[in-house]
This record gives sequence, structure tokens and C-alpha cells, in this order.
Amino acid sequence: MNFKNGLTAVIKKDNSVPIVSVNIWVKTGSINETPEQAGLSHFIEHLVFKGSKNYPSNMITENVEKMGGLINAATSKEYTCFYIDIQKDGYIEAIKMLADMVTNPLFPENEITPERKVVIEEIQRHKDNPHSQLFEYFMANMYKESAYKNSVIGSDKVIANIPREEIIKYFKENYTPDRMVVSVVGDVDVSETKKTIEETLGKNENTNPNYSVPDIIEPLKNGTEFTTNDKLSHSYMLAGFLGPDMNSDDIFTADVALNILGAGKSSRLNKVLKEDKQLVHSIASSFLTLAGTGSAYISVIFDKNKYEKVIEAITDELDKFAADGPTQEELDRVKINIKSDWLFGMQTFNEQAGQYGYWKLYGHLDKFEKYLKNIDKVTIKDVKDFMKKYYSKEKLSKAVIFPK
Repeated sequence: MNFKNGLTAVIKKDNSVPIVSVNIWVKTGSINETPEQAGLSHFIEHLVFKGSKNYPSNMITENVEKMGGLINAATSKEYTCFYIDIQKDGYIEAIKMLADMVTNPLFPENEITPERKVVIEEIQRHKDNPHSQLFEYFMANMYKESAYKNSVIGSDKVIANIPREEIIKYFKENYTPDRMVVSVVGDVDVSETKKTIEETLGKNENTNPNYSVPDIIEPLKNGTEFTTNDKLSHSYMLAGFLGPDMNSDDIFTADVALNILGAGKSSRLNKVLKEDKQLVHSIASSFLTLAGTGSAYISVIFDKNKYEKVIEAITDELDKFAADGPTQEELDRVKINIKSDWLFGMQTFNEQAGQYGYWKLYGHLDKFEKYLKNIDKVTIKDVKDFMKKYYSKEKLSKAVIFPK
């Protein structure tokens, strides 16, 4: 569903339960920031909750709680998402509240200063979390040229000092209707929902003709190695290689391949490195799908003195996998598991609205709707071709935090 100002919407009626999930997705995240704006997308996610034109102060949150609903938001490298899950009777008001948040925030000066402290504390907690910090190291070293190297959590110095005028300027440049998707799933009246969106977000005339698209394609290249030390009892590592972007159907093969390698106790890497060789405490792998260049990654926890053996065992398994591909039994098992995970996840309206919103935001709603069919099409040859196209021992990047 398209509106004159560039806004798009997805509305799905499902009256199985009297609940509705309302999402607004904005195509702005850390990839849109300069070094002087590091963390600003996440900061704005916090600040729009501090009052808007028609809902000053904490009125939105209070209204949602009075109606028995749930309101939250999230920021990533690519997007910022706001959502309300609420009973049927409150969903029209939920659309109006979220619309006002993302079009008419007040950014009150008396709220910005205390919220700086809240976000800076969140940044510190992020730094103290080995999993979060490891992901930052991994992405910053894997993505040297594209904007995916930018940290979502950002810089405490930027958050402490960036002026209100710069915050408003960034908001106006990025929170434009042509960069937004409204996703509504649940027990709704479709015509009334469309009318409400038209009368709120559909009338937003904020535009940015000078918007500059960030670079999100990372050239395939040899890997890097980054190591550091911290107060930990074990070593933490992310190892991986660059993969396809969302435009490519290789993303479906990537999901299958990385599930075979490291999803669950019956996966290859778990059987060999944990159960047989007892080299690791845990190991798993997955594919990170992005609008731009994605990445296959392996997450490992192990003892420091086993580092070389762990790397050798991982590369041996990846080399074998690239040369021989999976067995038919592995392929069939993983397809069933992926289908089950997908179906269980899609049981909630919140998950459905989120998926519709994200894939619509990047113009690939068809890939989401045909996801299971595309997974079913993946063959042994496809997996072998995928590994040979994207993986080699030289392309493997590693980020490791060793214990002090």
C-alpha cells in the first residue's frame, strides 16, 4: 500500500485473537551516521518517547499502559523500529500515537540532558558485555569500507556533547515518509486502518531531496584478525566471512549452510569441536542477512591455550564442507528445523508485523513471503557452490577476546 508522500504500509487482518501489533519502521540506523554522529540514531530512539506535539511528556507510554498494551523500540545498523502491541479496541489510538512520535517529537531540552546520562550508562554496560563488545570488534574489522563498520551504540563523547540543533537536523533529514513503513497485523478493520494512516503519517510532508545513500556493499576480500584481552574466564571468538546481500537469492542457501554447520547439538561444528575433540565450551553459526553485504559467522567460547587447535579444526571443517557439501540427511534435517523455527516464530502478531515491516522497508517483501519455498529449493550443489563462492581459508576473519 503506497501513499502520495512516499510512505508505504502493510496491513494484514487476522481475527483469531482480539489483539493488534502496530509497527513503524524507519530506514535509518548507524550506517547513516558520520563519526561526529556516532550513536545518534539510538539516542533519537530514546528521545522521541519524551513527548510529541499531541502527546506531551510521558503521555504515550502512560496511555499504552492504561490500555494494557506494550510499547517498545529498537535501533540497528540499518533501521529504527517502534511498536505497540495492544488489544483491538486501542489499535487506532496506537497508530496515532506512534505516528505523532515519529513526525512531531518535541525534543524538550529538560529531557535531553538526563537522557544523555541514561544512554551513556547503556553504552558502558554494552562495553562490559563480552558478547556485545566482541560483535563490535568483529563488524569493525570485517567491514572496513562500508558503513556497516559503524557501531549502533555509538560514542559516549558524542552523546554527551551533541547539541539539540544537530539532533533535530538529523531527525528531519532521516525521518521522512519515503523512508518509513507502517506494518499493522491483527484484528483490524482494513479500511479504517488505512484511513488513520492516511490522516496521520500520510500527511507528513517532511522531505529530504539531498539524502545520501550510505555505502552498504563490502568488497569480498581476505580476512582480518583482531585480538584483545579482558577480565574473562574463557576466550570468546567470532570468526566469519562476507556473504551475499539481500538482492541475491544466495541468502537462502546461506541460511541452510550455516544451520548445517552450527545450529544445534547435531550440527557439524558442535559434533566435531565440542563432542568429539572437546576443544570448545560452545560453538554455533548463523548468517547475518543485511540489505547490503551480509556475513556468515561462527561464535565460539573456548580456553585460551586451545586457540590454534580451535582455528585449525574450524577451517578443516569449513574446507571439507566446501569440497563435499552436506549429506542429504543433513540437508533434509535442517530444512525441517528452519521451517519449524519460522512457523513457531510467526505465531505472534508482533513477529509478523516486524517481518513484514523490515522486508517491505527494503523492497523485498516477496522474499519474505516466499522464504520457506526458497529454502525448500536449496540443493547440495547450491551449498557447495555457495561455500566455494564466498569462503576460503584466506577470507576468514577473526575477532577474539582472550582472558587477561
